[in-house]
Amino acid sequence: MKTTFDIPIISRGRIIEPGPDAIEFAGRAGAKFRCPDPHKHIHDLVLGDTNRLGDLQDMPMAEILDFLTAIGPRLTLANPYMQEAFELSLQAGGLTEPVLRSVYSQLPGMFNRKHLEAQIERTVGIAYLDGWVQQGTGSQGRFRIRAVGTRNLHITAGNVPIVGAMTIIRSALTKSDCLIKLPSNDPLSANAIARTMIDIDPNHPVTKHVAVAYWKGGDEAMESQICRTSRIDKITAWGGMSSMKHIQKFLSPGIDLVALNPKLSMSMVGRETFESKEAMKEAAYGIAVAAGRLNQTACSNTRVVYVESETDDESLERVIEFGEEIYNAFQSLPSDISTPAPRPDRELEAELRALDLEEEMYWVKGDTIKGGVILSRFSDRVEFFDKLNNRIVNLVPMPDISQVVRWCDDTTQTVCVYPERLRKEMRDRLALAGVQRMVPLRGLMPKSASEDSADLPGMPHDGIEPLRRMVRWVIDESVSGVEEPVRRAAE
Repeated sequence: MKTTFDIPIISRGRIIEPGPDAIEFAGRAGAKFRCPDPHKHIHDLVLGDTNRLGDLQDMPMAEILDFLTAIGPRLTLANPYMQEAFELSLQAGGLTEPVLRSVYSQLPGMFNRKHLEAQIERTVGIAYLDGWVQQGTGSQGRFRIRAVGTRNLHITAGNVPIVGAMTIIRSALTKSDCLIKLPSNDPLSANAIARTMIDIDPNHPVTKHVAVAYWKGGDEAMESQICRTSRIDKITAWGGMSSMKHIQKFLSPGIDLVALNPKLSMSMVGRETFESKEAMKEAAYGIAVAAGRLNQTACSNTRVVYVESETDDESLERVIEFGEEIYNAFQSLPSDISTPAPRPDRELEAELRALDLEEEMYWVKGDTIKGGVILSRFSDRVEFFDKLNNRIVNLVPMPDISQVVRWCDDTTQTVCVYPERLRKEMRDRLALAGVQRMVPLRGLMPKSASEDSADLPGMPHDGIEPLRRMVRWVIDESVSGVEEPVRRAAE
């Protein structure tokens, strides 16, 4: 098995391989990789002059879609770049091979033309990207609006390898320049896609506006050189709270932050769960999928489950039975959805052992390999609720299930609900509290907003529309509503 990987810098159609100046980095879970010293290549990474975006601005969206569509079929594991990225992600990331293979199998479909076209049409509008769109008639007709691409730094997350593909797609669809900072737990996937683009056409405007590099998070010397108004317009940042706070140091007038902040997700199950064995099994399987999908590495994964139940001994025995069903459901999930964890979480294991000694307060089943369930015997979640992973959920009994909103805010991404009666009752209150998505548990497999390509392209992501945020909206006003027609890029 390969233990050290070489990761080149991708600079707008050029590949800069690690040389004598290479720096070795230790990725997560022991993986190692070598990269060119990024400090010596800042000018290769940033675009600088905004006039250089003109080639992409002038290209009709139809031609951009042609190019993106050509990329998709090449992103299988038969592609040596993708195979190498898969091998490194397996070592550096937190996903097991069956789950990771399933994630990589999604990549070609993300470049489906029909989906891409619908995504940009629904959010921005192709006409607004290809030319100036007149607003109204008569005296109002003197206004025209255009969506203009911008220079973007993308600080990506690596918990799920589709983020790199999503970033390249969003940049191309908005005719924007894209500099991707690679994450240490997936340092090669976006790089592999960019190299595939170079193989197709190194001089294509989309290729010429993609740069990819790895540098260590928190490298102020590097980021202070990049985050200047002369070099970028926007920062799209994914990640944990510490990284989000760090990047805010570099914000200034003229640099906009598109924040995909750290999120947590939860589930709510109503009293109907206990009306029959079938209902309990149905809700339990839904919880297992909501928590176990992608091995609980995504923001959309459930970590806390609020259960409509009293806290007396008889009621809690029913909740324990529900917990047993959830544990059993974890073991029955298909391996392309979820598997036992590749390694235990020692810190979380210690927490589980400590709770197991407090029988009057908690009931605990399972471990951080196979998955597990913690029952709080009172109406509050465990202190380490945000650290739950490896398919561990915390069941919290709630005599008044409507009080769940007190634990919801703008860091709550997804709330999975059973049954439908409860979702309809709670959706307005949850939305006002800050929740960004409510989905049913019954018979469905909850997904993150980024995985809705088979449903409705262009859906909001974490409460915002990233594509609309990535462009600059420009108004052109003439003396009157009558103006000589201007040639559009689409013509």
